[in-house]
Amino acid sequence: MKKKKYPVSERYWRCLANIWLGAMFFIILVDFWSGGQYYYLIPPVSILYVAILSVYVSSKEFKRWFRTYEGHHPGEISLIIWTVLIFALIISNAYLGSSYHIAQEITSTYIVVIVLFIISRGSRIIYFRKK
Repeated sequence: MKKKKYPVSERYWRCLANIWLGAMFFIILVDFWSGGQYYYLIPPVSILYVAILSVYVSSKEFKRWFRTYEGHHPGEISLIIWTVLIFALIISNAYLGSSYHIAQEITSTYIVVIVLFIISRGSRIIYFRKK
């Protein structure tokens, strides 16, 4: 099977977004297990993750519309992982009561990820309808 070649910028932004996604999940879990001691790391990492993810999604959609995008990397996987994490945090928060609170930046980041997914999905549907 022939391996597709992706433009360097696409691979770069996708890889960078995945690295920051991993960092975000790691910090969220460490903060949870430590009872909120590492909360101060969540805002800057979430801002960086959202910014890099936005650049990746935007560049991917521009390339799609200008017919240079050839990749297929479903965002559903990241969205499913985010959803599982959020549900686990909500259930844990309900169980633990006042000893742990979900950081607002976590829910805000989750909402941005959903919005970016919906925008990208909508753009893809419109593109294929016009094609």
